[in-house]
Amino acid sequence: MSAGGDALSPAPMSRTRSIWLTQLLMAGSVAIISVVVLGIMPEQFASWNYPTGVAIIFLTTILALVLPWAKLPRDLVLILPYGDVLGVAAMTLGSDMQFAFFWVFPVIWIATHFRIGALIAVIAAIAVGVLVDSAVSGANDTVALRLMIVTISLLFIGLTTHFAAAQTRAFKQLLRRQAQRMQDTIQRVSAQEQRVSRMLNGLDVGIARIGADGDILAINDTYIELYGIDREDHTRPARAVEYATLRGNALSELVRPLARAMRGEALEDERVWLYDAAGSWHALSVTTRPLDGVDGEPASTLLIVHDVTDLIESENARERLAAVVSHELRNPLTAIIGHAELALDDRTLAPTTREQLEIIDSAGQRMQHLISDILTASQREEPASHDPVRLDLRGVLEASLESFLPAATLRGVRVTIELADPLPVLGDAFRLRQVIDNVLSNAIKYTPRDGIVEIGGRADSRVVAVTIADTGIGISSEDLPRIFDPYFRAGTAHESETPGTGLGMGISRDILTEHGGSIDVDSEAGLGTSVTIVLPAANELV
Repeated sequence: MSAGGDALSPAPMSRTRSIWLTQLLMAGSVAIISVVVLGIMPEQFASWNYPTGVAIIFLTTILALVLPWAKLPRDLVLILPYGDVLGVAAMTLGSDMQFAFFWVFPVIWIATHFRIGALIAVIAAIAVGVLVDSAVSGANDTVALRLMIVTISLLFIGLTTHFAAAQTRAFKQLLRRQAQRMQDTIQRVSAQEQRVSRMLNGLDVGIARIGADGDILAINDTYIELYGIDREDHTRPARAVEYATLRGNALSELVRPLARAMRGEALEDERVWLYDAAGSWHALSVTTRPLDGVDGEPASTLLIVHDVTDLIESENARERLAAVVSHELRNPLTAIIGHAELALDDRTLAPTTREQLEIIDSAGQRMQHLISDILTASQREEPASHDPVRLDLRGVLEASLESFLPAATLRGVRVTIELADPLPVLGDAFRLRQVIDNVLSNAIKYTPRDGIVEIGGRADSRVVAVTIADTGIGISSEDLPRIFDPYFRAGTAHESETPGTGLGMGISRDILTEHGGSIDVDSEAGLGTSVTIVLPAANELV
């Protein structure tokens, strides 16, 4: 490649744009100097060389402006600085090197945009011009000095410019790379923020992020819609109003959850009521969570707002339902228990009849106790319970069997019982009776005529285990994992058209869990079911 082909990395348009500016600057300087020369030394224009040199420079300037350099070969632009070298050489010819300083323009431009080879080539061309001038002017005795001064000076200027330009280019490349990395980082952060924003906006929980200085950094769509906040200006007052209680007093600005979170207060499941712009009430659960700063980002706080209106309404509905059902059950139960007690006062009753009436009275009393527990539980979070006592689980099993034996006999189901002596546990006899009743009633209810229900119990130093097994309709493997779910009934139960609620097994598991025990069910459709109840032995607990 030629000297001109040793071009550096800058694009041709960059060099062309630079030569325009350099050429215009040089042409302007030549024009000004020419006006001065015309006034001071008009004889310079009498010779052919000076006007020719000026003309060459102006022609070169015109070429720099009119030619489509972007469409021409990239190194063709070198004709411009070489044209300037030729023009300056013509101006300098016979003038004792008075105009040699103009060579600085093409030397600096080539040193800036081309490699060392191009710089050496142009200085060599200038050296030829110096030699020609010395030969024409007859200054052979000073030619060496003139050549040395011009070439060394221009070489020094060119090299200094070349290395400074190289450093500048390297610095620009570094800046471009750093800028690109920064742009990539900004794009990644922006994309991540957009993903997080989309995730937050997809939640049905209101979220506001608050900076350490109390400014709102971000809020999601749920929070905006819930509070009626202006999407364009979050600082404008919300259209919804917060209240301490339902239809109570509105909260003042300082005690509202957002204001408290801005002050750095910690909130945990605090209940407030919100009256929105549409005229609807919302029960809110408000919590704050601190967020630590990451990668130099300051710490912030998340304000999390759950709309628990549906939950509150369902709780209230459950309480109302429990109260209504319990009230409606009390009246007939009172009549049943009362008439059973009146009948038991008759001393002429046959023993069998008296035994049956006592079972009816006992069942009625348990039902009344259960209704009282339902009413109590509907008014608080935890289920009603009683202080545990030491008891023998055999008595609970035998009493339960006594209640269900007539139903088993009526259905043609044979029930056997084989218990160890004794089965000591620590618990609430009434609640444990609920568990036994649920399991035993299911076993009898879902066992067809001529089927068998077997009750067994054993005890060791650690646990008491009771097993109630039947030869009934069983449960499929697909339904077995769901038998503790509220209101779930197995497919075999639906097929048998046996009535039920699907609540008993879940209630039984909860009662046993409260007692530190467990329940395990093993079943196969068409073959029967085995339920094992395990409780800590009383001697382990006392």
